[in-house]
Amino acid sequence: MGLESHRRKVSSQKQASILVAARDNFLKNGYSRAGMAEIARDADVSTATLYKHFASKEALFSAVVRNVARSTGDYSGVIDPGDTAREVLYKLCRAYLSVQFDSNANALLRIVIAEVPGAPGLAGDMYEVLGNRRNDSLMHVLDELISRGMLKPHDSAFGARLGAGMLKEIFVWPALFDAELGLPPDTDEKIHRVIDAYLALYGPDARD
Repeated sequence: MGLESHRRKVSSQKQASILVAARDNFLKNGYSRAGMAEIARDADVSTATLYKHFASKEALFSAVVRNVARSTGDYSGVIDPGDTAREVLYKLCRAYLSVQFDSNANALLRIVIAEVPGAPGLAGDMYEVLGNRRNDSLMHVLDELISRGMLKPHDSAFGARLGAGMLKEIFVWPALFDAELGLPPDTDEKIHRVIDAYLALYGPDARD
């Protein structure tokens, strides 16, 4: 390994450590009380190194949000050969809820909501990553289902928001007001009721 490759690897490792430490610190202390010096200490880097990677606390928080959503908000490749529309929609719903409940998106949302008056940019960044980008990825899967005749032609951008809205109303919003609330035991039943509603509107045999 050359010197430059080694430096890039070390830099990447430090950035990954910073993101983990920052996520844990934000979740524990909230945005306002999280300290850059404490994050640097927990990441085992100097404060100067932290600021070399992230120019401000707001930039660091935005990077944490992007890091949480990067892999879990990408639905490309979700369709397997032989899948029915219901099976694909079920996987989309489960992946969506995993972001919210297993990858700390709900907790990060609570932090953002609390900080909106003093740091409105945080809300915009989070909405872009966990709202617009994720909905775009959902839309592309719906477009693929439409192209295969598994759903009838419809406005997939609206459909993505409609489906996500049902999940938010049933699962996400209650959890935002109760940090201890997780997915209920009847999650699968409720997911299939959401899918029933979607297919009633957009299934291949749905009436206009």
